[in-house]
Amino acid sequence: MGAADEQDLEDWEGWLTKAEVREIWPQIRPSSIRAVARANSVRTSGAPSPDLTREPTYHAADVRHVAARIARGEAEVAPWQRADSDSAREDATSGPPFRQPVSWAADNVPGLILLAIIVGLILWSLTAPDNHGTVTDFVR
Repeated sequence: MGAADEQDLEDWEGWLTKAEVREIWPQIRPSSIRAVARANSVRTSGAPSPDLTREPTYHAADVRHVAARIARGEAEVAPWQRADSDSAREDATSGPPFRQPVSWAADNVPGLILLAIIVGLILWSLTAPDNHGTVTDFVR
């Protein structure tokens, strides 16, 4: 066992997912965890996260060390990155939810197909020979 391995064992051995870091850093907004970790030199692992989110895993000892620094007010944290700041409270009490505009997206295709069928049936019924004439006779 090398010195680096022994140091890892002493440093609360292990890596934490973003969800676990959120529990340890409740004062930090979830969207700011990566930036706060980077600003405070928290080691991250390049290995894929076990929760399949493609988020890095964070060194447990570093996270706990920064948690103590956050509590003392010594950590590198911008005011907008804090969950307990005025801007975070304003975001939580924002206006009504944003309504998505209607688009030609895949979820609208069945309705568009139904509309096309209905229009086609109407046009076909107007031009059918059993209507005793053509569309031009019907319009006159």
